[in-house]
Amino acid sequence: MGQDTDEIEKLWKGVTMGTTLRVDRRTLLKLGISTGVLASVPLAGCAITGSASDFMLEFISDSEIPVNSDRTGVLDRESFETLASLCDYVARSWQLPTELDAYFGQLESDLQLKSREAPAYLTEYENAVQLVDRMRGELKSDDQAWSALLFGELPEDELAPTRIGRARSLVFSEIIAHQIPLSGAFRSFGLVNYRGYFGGPYASVGSYRRGAV
Repeated sequence: MGQDTDEIEKLWKGVTMGTTLRVDRRTLLKLGISTGVLASVPLAGCAITGSASDFMLEFISDSEIPVNSDRTGVLDRESFETLASLCDYVARSWQLPTELDAYFGQLESDLQLKSREAPAYLTEYENAVQLVDRMRGELKSDDQAWSALLFGELPEDELAPTRIGRARSLVFSEIIAHQIPLSGAFRSFGLVNYRGYFGGPYASVGSYRRGAV
């Protein structure tokens, strides 16, 4: 376990401006990352500069449902590819041996469904894409941008109604929670099946089990 932890920390050290920010699970929850996603993320992140913080902290809504939920439509291809790049980052950073090309078809189908049917997430997706584009312009690489978006510390205690808070909870967390079981990435954690993955009934506890050692 110690060796695994060391390897995880190496992935995150010096990602942004040569700075490492260490945070615990309570802090990550406050940042807007769901408890389900926390089961599979490293406990270290990087700090970001303040140049984009005003944009990230813009008030969007304090509603628990998606903003403009009655606005339906099609998520354009460029926007989907921007959001799907989160999966590339997760697989690369956490060393998950998955074939993402096969998985992306299912991800796109599900995001399109949530864009076309009310309550629609289309506006939330578009707001999240704007964040990604902004951070890509501020930082040197996609890895730095995603590290900042997922784990960057901001000068605000209540992030839930902000642009970054809603993107973390309603978009980024949900994509990661979708990716881990449906892409087969769960096998990296020593599992041979996962609830919701083809091969075991979703409601059966027996479909979530560790492989033989």
